[in-house]
Amino acid sequence: MTPTAIESRSSTDADEPRTRSRWGWPLAREITIIAVGLVLYRFVRLLAMDEIDTALLNSQRIVDWERALGIFNEVGLQSLVLGNDALIWVLNRYYFLGHFLGMAMLLTWLYVAQYDYYGRVRRVLFTSTMAALIIHVSFPLAPPRWFPQHGFADTLQIYGPKIYDSEMIANTANQIAAMPSLHVGWALIAGWAITASIKSRWRWLGYAHPIAMTLAVVVTANHWWLDVAAAIALVCAAIWADRPIQNWLERRKLKSLALSV
Repeated sequence: MTPTAIESRSSTDADEPRTRSRWGWPLAREITIIAVGLVLYRFVRLLAMDEIDTALLNSQRIVDWERALGIFNEVGLQSLVLGNDALIWVLNRYYFLGHFLGMAMLLTWLYVAQYDYYGRVRRVLFTSTMAALIIHVSFPLAPPRWFPQHGFADTLQIYGPKIYDSEMIANTANQIAAMPSLHVGWALIAGWAITASIKSRWRWLGYAHPIAMTLAVVVTANHWWLDVAAAIALVCAAIWADRPIQNWLERRKLKSLALSV
C-alpha cells in the first residue's frame, strides 16, 4: 500500500474508532482522574495553611529579593489602576472565575474538539500542579494584600467579591500558597494548549489569557512578581519534561497505524 493510501486510511478509518473510543469508560476514567486530582490538590494545599509566621517571614524575603532585582513595583502598578472601579471589578472577577472555570472549559474543549492534544495538556497540568503544591508546602508565602504597610490594597475586600469571607472558601483555600502562582501557571498552560492545537493565524491570542491573569493577580495584590516568574518557569519545565513521553506515544501510535494497514 502506498504512503498516500496509508495517510488516507489513517485520517478516515483509523480516526473514526479512535474518536468513538473517547466516550463511555474513557470519559468516566478521565472524570475520575480529575476528581481525584482535585481532592489531592485541596488536601495538599491545606497542609501548610497554619504556617502563618513562616509565610510572613518568607514574604519579607520576597520583598527583599525583588528590591535587590529592582522589580518591587507591584504597589506602583496597583496604584495606577485603583482609581478605575470598572477595571478593578473586572480583574477581581477574572482572578476568581478564570482559574478553575477557565481550566474546566479548556479541558472540556480539548476532550471534545482537540482530543489529540488532551492527554499531553492533562499531563503537563498535573505535573506542574503537583510540583507547585510541593513548593506551597515547603515555602508558605503570604500574598501582597496582607501587607498594607507596604501600600497594598486588598481589592477583593474593598471592591468585592469578598470570597475569603465565605466560610466554605476560608476552610478550603490556603491563602499562604502564593509561590508559585497557579492562577498564572494554569492560564499559561491554557495559552500553550490553544496555540499548539489551533492552526489559525489567530491562535497566538491564546496567550492573552496568561497575560490578563498576570495583570489580575498582581493588581489585586494576590501574588508577587516572583510568584509569576516561578509559575512560568515551572510550566515550561513541565512541558520540556513531558516531551520524551509525547514523542514515545507518537511513535507508538505510528507503529500501531502501520501494523493495522
